[in-house]
Parts: sequence; C-alpha cells; structure tokens
Amino acid sequence: MSSLIVSLLLMAVIAYLWGSIPAGYWMGKLLRGKDYDIRDYGSHKIGATNVLRTLGKGPAAIVFIIDLTKGVGPALVATLVPALHGVGWGILVAGICALLGHCYPVFIGFKGGRGVLTGAGALLVVSPLIFLIAAIFTAATILISRYVSLGSIVGCAVCIIGAVIFKFTGMITLPQMLLLIIAPALVIIFHRDNIQRLVAGKERKI
Repeated sequence: MSSLIVSLLLMAVIAYLWGSIPAGYWMGKLLRGKDYDIRDYGSHKIGATNVLRTLGKGPAAIVFIIDLTKGVGPALVATLVPALHGVGWGILVAGICALLGHCYPVFIGFKGGRGVLTGAGALLVVSPLIFLIAAIFTAATILISRYVSLGSIVGCAVCIIGAVIFKFTGMITLPQMLLLIIAPALVIIFHRDNIQRLVAGKERKI
C-alpha cells in the first residue's frame, strides 16, 4: 500500500473520530441527567441550534465552539502535519470525514447533527475570506427570516459559488475547491427535511 493511501486513510480515521465527538448530546447528559437524550426533543439533532432551543444560550455557545473546532482541528492537522498532508488531498479527506463524523457519530449510534458548524470550521482553515462572506450571508438571512436552516442553506450556496470563483482565480487548490463544494452540498442534502418544511411554511423559527 502506498504511503499516500496510508496517509489519507489515517487522516480519514482521525478526522472522523474527531468529528464524532457528540458535544450537544453530552451537554444534555451533563445538564439533565444520564437518561436525557437531546435527540428526543426539538429537531432531534445534536447541533448548537437544538441545544439553544432545548438547553439554553450558555450550553449552546459551548457546543457552538466545540462543533466549530471539530472542523478546524482536522483541517489544521491535514494542513500542518507533513505525514498527513497527502500531497494536498489530506484537507479534502479531513473536512469531509469530520463532517460525516458529526452527522453520523460512531459514539452514539450514528445519529448526530447536520454538520453546519463542523463544515464551517474546515472552511475557516481553507479560506477565511470565503468563511467570512458565507458567515455574513448566513447571519443576514437568519436575522431577516428568523430561520436558522435557511441561513445555513444560503451560507452553503455562497460557499459553493465562492469555491468556484476562488479556484479559477488561483486562490485555492483543486482539493480545497472540492471540499468547499462537496461539504456544503452534503449539508444542504442533510437539510432536506427543513427544505420541505420551509416550502410548506411549517419550519420553526429561532
């Protein structure tokens, strides 16, 4: 087996396990007891938005930061550790696997969140400028519409557009562009039930 494949496989395992850390789930256990499962309430997800709705602002802020770092950490490892760089492809593997870890965490039966913050963390490492632009559009959409899901979807769309533009202007590499297209596309797919409720006018506002 070539060293490149070994490097990418190792990066995949590290990123997936890192992404699988179920901060929102554990926060519920910490505050409400061992029999409490946050996935039984609200959106039935473990992300910061559901933590906000079910446990409050303080716990949500903590989960927000942890979920963001679940994308930042693996992306930094893939960028800064030569053995896991994978000739530039490590960042793609790191970002996607961290996202999948958050959405399908091995520690709690593969039922997690939608991956918005974890994906955003990887985006922050790849392109702080695209991150900033997407964050502005996300925040503006949420403030205007009061729909967190719509803001997340809009932010993902902005990220995809930005990735294409930045690649053809030479500001990011091919693996980076693919990450900034595939990850947001997955997040949008994971919001398919929200999209259905938005269209039907039944989505819950923040």
